[in-house]
Amino acid sequence: MKNLFFVVFLLLFAQAAIAESMQESVSKIEASWVNTSEAQSTNERKNVFLQLAEDISEVVVAFPSQAEPLILKSAILLTMAEDASSFVALGLVKQAKELLAKAIDINPEARDGSALVTLGILYYKVPGWPVAFGDDDAAESYLLKALAVNPNGVTSNYFYAEFLMEQGKDEQAVSYLNKAIGATLDPSNASFKIKAKHKAKAKAAKAAKAGLL
Repeated sequence: MKNLFFVVFLLLFAQAAIAESMQESVSKIEASWVNTSEAQSTNERKNVFLQLAEDISEVVVAFPSQAEPLILKSAILLTMAEDASSFVALGLVKQAKELLAKAIDINPEARDGSALVTLGILYYKVPGWPVAFGDDDAAESYLLKALAVNPNGVTSNYFYAEFLMEQGKDEQAVSYLNKAIGATLDPSNASFKIKAKHKAKAKAAKAAKAGLL
């Protein structure tokens, strides 16, 4: 369940439109999540994340018709999975999957379709049955839906390109890498997207070296 940390940043740094009445609580929890993710030791992270998961759960209950608190809670759970044993991590990832599915049912376009992107990533990153729920067909379905919501986004294009390359479809991936590289960044939420752009450029350079560009 490692290497999920980069993935879950898209849950927070895609353009968000949070209901005004949720703003203060969600912003406070988001800030704590980011600061803890980047700076704290493993033991400190665990305790803080447990409290943040409890805090955001209260927001989820208070605003059951909003997708954003569900997306934030899934981000926290996925980051907790980074530090957990394989068995515990799998349980956290499954919980995050359920939250993302609920968020999509409420509003698939929330945060530029970030729940669609993340669920697609999970489907191709986690093991398949009987260990977990990994499924390449489901992964592609969600990633394509994310592209339909945000066809010019950094993350929607980059992660679909990554999926294609993991399927051995490098030539098909090139156009999506180029879109990710050329996507316009919003300065207010550019941190994660800059990382995605760098990864897209690295993969594009590899494709060029292989004669695919």
